[in-house]
Amino acid sequence: MLKLCIFLFVGFCVVGCGVRKPMAQFQQATIAQSTPEAFSLAVAFEVFNTNDEPLQLMMYDYVVKANGVVVYEGFASAEQSVPRESSVVNAIPIVFRRESIVGKEQVAWNLQGTLGFIPPKAISETLLDIGIWKPMTSIRAHGLVQVPDFDD
Repeated sequence: MLKLCIFLFVGFCVVGCGVRKPMAQFQQATIAQSTPEAFSLAVAFEVFNTNDEPLQLMMYDYVVKANGVVVYEGFASAEQSVPRESSVVNAIPIVFRRESIVGKEQVAWNLQGTLGFIPPKAISETLLDIGIWKPMTSIRAHGLVQVPDFDD
């Protein structure tokens, strides 16, 4: 048991010291679709990798509040690698049900969550596979959207 604890401690130190988290910066939100029941936004993030090796992005996990009330909780697959010392742009959806924003012409929204990634080391993948470690970075975005008319 002691050997396992020491192994895990050393593994976390080696993994944690060798890889920097990617940084996700909110870029923009655009209306993607509008129906009588709901409308959706595509929220774009630029994800930066400052490491010497590529990082594999995994899954976004996020919550959206509009006017202080949770209106959407979502998971979205990133399905992308970020080349070394580079960046990529990735978009995730937000859906606003019209029944939750009745009578509003504009909606102030706030998104908070995480983006999981796989560091480029064998020990990292092993720790991920056995469920001991899940590396992630935080994501945040906010804005004010004009409630669109619905498409015919």
